Amino acid sequence: MKLVMTLLVRDEEDILEANICHHLNQGVDWIRVTDNGSVDGTVEILEKYKRMKYLDYTIESKHTYEQDKWVSRMAKLEIENGADYLIHSDADELWTAGRDASLKTLIGQVDSVGYVNVINYLPPPTKTILDFNFDNFKYIVSCPLKYPDSLYDMKSSKFLLYEYSPKVVTSNKFCKISYGNHFVKDVEMSEKQILRNLFIHHFPIRSYAHFEKKVINGGSSYEKNPLGDPNIGWHWKAWYVLYKKGELKKEYDRLCLKTNLLKLVDSGVVRESRVPRIIKYSTKIFPLTRLKKFFL
Repeated sequence: MKLVMTLLVRDEEDILEANICHHLNQGVDWIRVTDNGSVDGTVEILEKYKRMKYLDYTIESKHTYEQDKWVSRMAKLEIENGADYLIHSDADELWTAGRDASLKTLIGQVDSVGYVNVINYLPPPTKTILDFNFDNFKYIVSCPLKYPDSLYDMKSSKFLLYEYSPKVVTSNKFCKISYGNHFVKDVEMSEKQILRNLFIHHFPIRSYAHFEKKVINGGSSYEKNPLGDPNIGWHWKAWYVLYKKGELKKEYDRLCLKTNLLKLVDSGVVRESRVPRIIKYSTKIFPLTRLKKFFL
């Protein structure tokens, strides 16, 4: 069974190496990456793991955020290269099998398309943290809120609290992936096959500096997206408007639940949690994983 991960990245040097190491530790055999014109140290990290023959990458310089097109292109290429199953990830998503389970065993149960639930981590409640550290993340959304029926009723400050749509894992029968990696295009599934012992630990908002950079990158790219669908990237568009108004720092405080954290903990929407050690120490575990494979 060949398990491949597709990965779309832009300026993710703070978390990228942990992402790569974690998924290789979990049993991913190969990573296919599209870099969307990063200007930080992202490409250097990709080059490091390319030299070790764990991944390959291409540069997509257009800042139009055509995620569905780029991910589908990667999936098609890797299916042609012999992939049996594919997971489709972003740099801030770490797919993790539960206790006494393995990624490949769980994914091998998928008939055609499987779905994996997402756990959102709240960002650290301070704007002064500059360096990314998993120890700074102490709360998760444990009982998400339902999305409003209307796009106009959605609040970007509650983005992390809303019920996040599961992400797809696909067999090699499918290569047309939707925006956000939430669905397979042109396929109607009467019942979702949820993988119950597999979760995606999601760290979309980290330091304020990273958040601001991501909003600038994402907001300007969505403005150039050829589809112009208001539902796609609605939260990034809303944050970009706040950035241009000079109100993004206030939004970061709201996302951190700086004023109503205890209330949401009491109501059960949010609970205290710690990042699993297998994620936290992924870069330290990686050399041991390589040695194990070598001797086996």
